[in-house]
Amino acid sequence: MATIPATGARTGEQFLDGLRGDAREIWMNGERITHPLEHPGLEAAARSVARAFDLQHEHADEMLYPSEKTGQPVNVSHTIPRSREDLERRRRSFELTAAMSGGMMGRTPDYLNVTFACFAGASSVWARRGNEQGAANLVAYHELMRDCDLSTTHSIMNPQVDRTKPEAEQAMGQVALHKVGETENFITVRGARMLATLGPFADDLNVYPGSDIRPQDGRYALAFAVPMGTPGLKLICRDTYARQRPAFDYPLSSRFDEMDCVVIFDDVDVPKERVFLDGDTVGYSEVISDTGWRGHITHQAFTRAYVKLSFALGLGHTIANMTGVVRFDHIQEKLGQIWNMAELTRSALVSAEAGARLDEHGVFYPDDRPMLALRGEMPKWLPRCHELLQLIGGGGFMCTPSEADMQGPLRELIDTYYQAAGGDAERRIRLFRLAWDYVGSELGSRSELYERFYLSDSWRMTAVAYQIADKSFPESLVEQFLHD
Repeated sequence: MATIPATGARTGEQFLDGLRGDAREIWMNGERITHPLEHPGLEAAARSVARAFDLQHEHADEMLYPSEKTGQPVNVSHTIPRSREDLERRRRSFELTAAMSGGMMGRTPDYLNVTFACFAGASSVWARRGNEQGAANLVAYHELMRDCDLSTTHSIMNPQVDRTKPEAEQAMGQVALHKVGETENFITVRGARMLATLGPFADDLNVYPGSDIRPQDGRYALAFAVPMGTPGLKLICRDTYARQRPAFDYPLSSRFDEMDCVVIFDDVDVPKERVFLDGDTVGYSEVISDTGWRGHITHQAFTRAYVKLSFALGLGHTIANMTGVVRFDHIQEKLGQIWNMAELTRSALVSAEAGARLDEHGVFYPDDRPMLALRGEMPKWLPRCHELLQLIGGGGFMCTPSEADMQGPLRELIDTYYQAAGGDAERRIRLFRLAWDYVGSELGSRSELYERFYLSDSWRMTAVAYQIADKSFPESLVEQFLHD
């Protein structure tokens, strides 16, 4: 598959060294960037991702296991779970990774590690209709991700052009990613995809199904993986929200802007050994519906969401106690709402694991019913937390001197007039700056929008939940009263 050495679980420094190894093409604000450590808007997040790699060594007993192929320690997010214990251990690993950023980084490498472990565990779905080679490529790529500890991103949606038309007809079919050529060893692709979150900090870019496709649109039915330094691959970044300020002033924005990019495929040659699906419009739908992706990816996603909800509760609880407003019942009610969200999420995760079963592929599949419910509610809950924290903190968010103020000639006055209930002005200022970075900064606003559409929009997911829900018991309750 590749000449990348099998390192096993990498350290943060090994991860950063890996980013230096290719001539990637990243564009931001009209400037080309070849390495994220060379740009002040990207460097801090690169180091935060590196921190995630170090974390797995600090918690090796919980986060690492021996590779089935090399015997080297690898991250448990690559596990194809064969037991309930595998699911529980995997969740603990997700939780440790999410806690590093308070859940603010939504696309840490464990997200796609889980996706490809799921795909590899159900490789027979990929092999349908004569695609045995694509399925074998996918299994080999999963092993590569695992044994080389790759950081990967994905871009699975075509850009928005004209939603009144099918994607393959928008802009004369030239914008959506599609195949334009083929040789003995490569396929050539052209077009664009969104949204490659974590793109500047990834070793590889993955493309797989993310929307519906028509039977006649085979050249758009693609799944593959390419290194970020592949010629013709261009990342166009949004504005950076990484504040060039001390962590005192912006404790989240100074560390955790994981960046979002549109990916341009300017006649990119994809090695056939990296192609998993090419032209099968039926398979394009089945690899999401029939591999168990829904249950496995939400197991990771809602573990992170639980951590982020817990972080929001911690912020609100600490603010309320520090300012004394916790004694008001309307504040307790707001804190109770956040706790309800966090506890229902935790309970859903436990329920999903308790109800897990072996599927037809021999993989332990989490009970996806509570996850389906969360998938409709979480896009509402996390933005609601922003509003609740604003109501709990009130005008205190506007009373936040900077670190420079704290080190200046007015420090004594600040200590007097910015006191909290316990008398510690600096702690109060740090807390409110942290909470504002969560709810009101550019990064906080991006985070709110991101959560609204993280796993598709809430109204569509709620409708899907209704469509696929088992309604036999509710119907039976009604039917008993419709007959004499």
